[in-house]
Amino acid sequence: MKALKDFFGVRASSKQARLRAVGSEFGHMVARNISSSHDPQLVLGEIASFWNDYGLGEMQIDKGDPTSFTLRNCFDCTGAESGDLLCGFKEGFVNAILNDRTGGIGSIEEVECCAMGRENCRFQFIAFHQEPQSANRTLPMAQQ
Repeated sequence: MKALKDFFGVRASSKQARLRAVGSEFGHMVARNISSSHDPQLVLGEIASFWNDYGLGEMQIDKGDPTSFTLRNCFDCTGAESGDLLCGFKEGFVNAILNDRTGGIGSIEEVECCAMGRENCRFQFIAFHQEPQSANRTLPMAQQ
């Protein structure tokens, strides 16, 4: 772990940024075993199965708009009282899998944390909005 701390400490300044970087590395490894889909619900469902099967806590997908999920018994922050969001590892882990499997259609962001006095940690999927290609196209000189 010291080697990981030293390596990621150079590239990331805050503790949460380092945790996101380490989580991302693990997420890229796990992503190979998750199906490719442009549907974040499907990919998050497979991540939840992985998370729950390996005893990393209890991940429940909350259907709706925007897509979100809740972690119960969060191993990083249950019992902590920092007043900050502490789930950087999980953000990096899930974001790496989502980016690898969906082609980068959005990202996960922690919105509630046990360490902030909440009962569970909650994450939200934020879709990246792209302008239609036609909006970026310029008209030929003759049509302007």
